[in-house]
Amino acid sequence: MEEKYAYYQSIVGAVDEVIAKVRDLPLQRCYDMQYLEHEFIPSLGLNNEQLEQQPPELGAYFGRGLHLWQYPSQLANYLVWLAHNAKSVHNYTEIGCRWGGTFILVNEWLKRIGAPIEFSLAIDPIAPTPFIQRYREISSSPIIYLEAFSTSEEVKKYFATFRPEMVFIDGDHSLHGVMFDHLLVRTKADIIVHHDVTSDGCPATTLFWSYLKQAETDFDHWEFGQQYDSVQGNFLGLGVLKKKA
Repeated sequence: MEEKYAYYQSIVGAVDEVIAKVRDLPLQRCYDMQYLEHEFIPSLGLNNEQLEQQPPELGAYFGRGLHLWQYPSQLANYLVWLAHNAKSVHNYTEIGCRWGGTFILVNEWLKRIGAPIEFSLAIDPIAPTPFIQRYREISSSPIIYLEAFSTSEEVKKYFATFRPEMVFIDGDHSLHGVMFDHLLVRTKADIIVHHDVTSDGCPATTLFWSYLKQAETDFDHWEFGQQYDSVQGNFLGLGVLKKKA
């Protein structure tokens, strides 16, 4: 873990670069799915772990920048969805933020599309990473980091008086874990996003998402599970629930 922290500290300038790229993105490009998928998102840098799940044609972007563990095809659709549906979000929460790439990008994206973000919350049992530390220093809105499991008393007490508006769930991928995280926020949040909802590598979260689409009748749902022909199997996937008016 120390080596990982040292590595991310050595490339921490990627946080500043991504903030500038999102800030300077012309607003019309926020709705241009092809541009986002093929140019913008790859330029932010992609994850280089479990490469058997990654499309080899994107190899030039692996291990660079924010190390986003997302398929550009899925993330582009999701970001455009946010541009249409999340302009009124005042706070953003991520349960399970790992190195922080997606957390940083989504926060900055919400600001770019005009959402009046007042503060954001990240929850993870590991210590704040260099990416998170840097983002806390330069973010235009406050960043709260709870170094704890979502099942901890600290998190329970926090949520007892906090109403999250938008939540991204990417923590414990067991059936019990993802169910707990969902139940933690389902009566409060307007938008709930689940990760790994179309993944052969994460059968529990995929199964739970299939259940949510049927059970959560107070929410509309969208699924962004676009795959790459060059990859054997289905992986990742974003599932979005938005409370009905």
